[in-house]
Amino acid sequence: MSEGPIRITQPLLAVLDALLEAEGNELHGWAIMKATGCSGPTIYKILERLAEAGWLTSRWEDEIEPGRPRRRYYQFTGKGVTRSQAVVHERRQAHTAGRMRPALGSGLA
Repeated sequence: MSEGPIRITQPLLAVLDALLEAEGNELHGWAIMKATGCSGPTIYKILERLAEAGWLTSRWEDEIEPGRPRRRYYQFTGKGVTRSQAVVHERRQAHTAGRMRPALGSGLA
């Protein structure tokens, strides 16, 4: 399990939001792709990084429906919830603060 920093990108934030909105329930990769609008390779790379960092657990479904691939379900760990909430909150605060700054040369102090 890696404890190093996680690179914060827009797709990562979208994945964190989708998992936070699940409110502790498991989501499978396809549901996360639909919720975020990101491609499969992007989503699965992010999920892999989050799992390696200890933010997520995953499990394969027990029963498979005929004609559909087996699903892997993802869920936050306690650490993952705490850190994800902090990252999302920090980024929203920074984004809001950036929008509220006066433009250079606007005459506002």
